Amino acid sequence: MSKKKSLFVIGGILLAMLLAAGTALWYERGVLDSYVLREKIEKVARDRLHADVELASFHVSFFPGFEVQVTGFVLRNPQRPDVPPTIEIRKFTAQAGLLALFERRPHLHALHIQGLIVNIPPRQPNKEPRKPFHTNFLIDEITADNTTLNIFHKDGSPPMRFLLHKLRINSFQPDNPAQFRASLTNPKPVGEIQTQGQFGPWNPDDPSQTAVAGNYTFSNADLGTIKGISGTLSSKGSFDGVLDYIEVQGKTETPNFEVNVSNHPMPLDTQFNAVVDGMNGNTVLNSIQIQLRDSYLIARGDVAKGPRQPGRAVALHVAARSARAQDLLRVAVKSDKPLLTGMVSMNTQFVIPSRRTNDTDITNRLDLRGHFNIASAHFTRNSIQKKINALSRRGLGHPNDPADSDAASAFTGAFTLKNGIVKFSRLTFKVSGAVVLLNGTYNLDTEALNFRGTLSLEAKLSQTTTGMKSLLLKLVNPVFEKKNAGAVLPIKITGTREKPSFGLDLGRVFAKK
Repeated sequence: MSKKKSLFVIGGILLAMLLAAGTALWYERGVLDSYVLREKIEKVARDRLHADVELASFHVSFFPGFEVQVTGFVLRNPQRPDVPPTIEIRKFTAQAGLLALFERRPHLHALHIQGLIVNIPPRQPNKEPRKPFHTNFLIDEITADNTTLNIFHKDGSPPMRFLLHKLRINSFQPDNPAQFRASLTNPKPVGEIQTQGQFGPWNPDDPSQTAVAGNYTFSNADLGTIKGISGTLSSKGSFDGVLDYIEVQGKTETPNFEVNVSNHPMPLDTQFNAVVDGMNGNTVLNSIQIQLRDSYLIARGDVAKGPRQPGRAVALHVAARSARAQDLLRVAVKSDKPLLTGMVSMNTQFVIPSRRTNDTDITNRLDLRGHFNIASAHFTRNSIQKKINALSRRGLGHPNDPADSDAASAFTGAFTLKNGIVKFSRLTFKVSGAVVLLNGTYNLDTEALNFRGTLSLEAKLSQTTTGMKSLLLKLVNPVFEKKNAGAVLPIKITGTREKPSFGLDLGRVFAKK
């Protein structure tokens, strides 16, 4: 044997003897004894996490590397017997090299967890925190697939549940924040969420107050899983807070948002700021800036559960200062071409009650209440605009004047929407020389019209035409006169949006006399 090979063999023997002597020394001290190590883990959990520990099985092996396998790991808060265990693990495996055991700070290379369930109890009343217990160890990477995170509410309602397909925590140290990456599927609308950030350190006295911060991406969410609408939503944003009170801000993009009642895809973008309150599971929407094609709206409100409600309802206040009528109409009306154009201002209370059945169309659950104003409106159908122009000339008493330009119209009114029926009150349509005042309903599904009201003209009825018709109408001027001047005619509008029927409401012609 050569001198070089001899030295190599001797060196290997000396190294093996050194490792064996070190291992024997640690074992003699009780460090590597499985029973002693189990007791040490239980003591750290009690002192650091203030929890009782259960271990169904505990196994330690030393070769080829140090490894601990545990099944049935459960942490319980002895002061909260009313809630499930804080942490439940079906099985975990901790791995480290033998040399890591001789380091001053224990150092694990990996911790693989299977069947992890984390239950966060409701926030505790202010109380004196216990003296912190500091531990000093490092885990390079923690992996936990198919993890369940439950955040329980104070009112006893079902918890907020997050199912994490993949969870990775890097450089974990119990007294410092750890970096994490996770992926999960959002249940409705269905879509994939990727998130990363910082988590911890764990608050043993009140886990709900454990800090968390990071950012997220929500990709290709299918709005079609919410009956009544469709589209593909994507969102990006950031979050910061503690587990049961997280502030979220971000933006969403839906290039093909569609309400099924109209079947018109529209680009819909939002920027929002919200707070998720784990105490009650409610989400407070501090502000939502909405862009619907070329229209801008502002909303605020909440997603909350009220008394005796089966679930959470969406309640928003939506306001617009200069939205476009054609954009809003395309969302709600089936017509390929919007009925009119103009600038809209409105204030609306927007409510989606909690769902009682899974097959309820969102358009039939919508509950809207508000008022609106449309300025400088023009009808897109030439035939309708010509009638409006003629109405203006007749209302002014100049039926034969040429129409130099289209008459601008103005709409105001209050409305409610419930069970797919829009009910208008004091719906006012104004054009130079005439005012229409209506009350009635419009069915979003069948597009049926049912309105009653009045047409007020500045001119007398006989002044709206010429020739023999004018002479004949002078006989009935007194029937339709109003106090100052002009005429007031009871009218009705029936039929459908495609085929409206306009006419005198003969039943009310003499009712005012």
